[in-house]
Amino acid sequence: MVAEKLVVEKLVLEKSRVAVSIRSDGSYSVAPASRAEIWHDRLEKGAVIGIGEHTPGDVEGESWWVVYGQSDAGADVTVRLEDGSHVQVQRIGDIFVSEWVSLPQRALLYRSDRPVESQPTNLSVLFARPRFMPKAPFPENDRL
Repeated sequence: MVAEKLVVEKLVLEKSRVAVSIRSDGSYSVAPASRAEIWHDRLEKGAVIGIGEHTPGDVEGESWWVVYGQSDAGADVTVRLEDGSHVQVQRIGDIFVSEWVSLPQRALLYRSDRPVESQPTNLSVLFARPRFMPKAPFPENDRL
């Protein structure tokens, strides 16, 4: 019996150098491009995850931010930041991914595969400082 070889697609984001990879079996990996992939089961339907270069308030200036999640492959997904700017959304299979550089702020998502009442103000990704961390050294950059 011959095992079927898994096909891997990979997208490396320009600003953050975060690599998003998916395999033909639906498993995925999100990690720095410089590290080996760690595979996870298929991303939960409708999941949205936000990651940042730094915890809000830890640095004096801007940081990179990444939002990714699962949506229907044909769904329209847009990301608008709290400051009103729109961020490019890229796709790899049923995973959407967006990145930008800014001070900490909310990211508002619109997804055509979600109910209208959850769009866009109720579907926001917060990049917040965890409660277990000490007070931010640059609280003026901890806007959430």
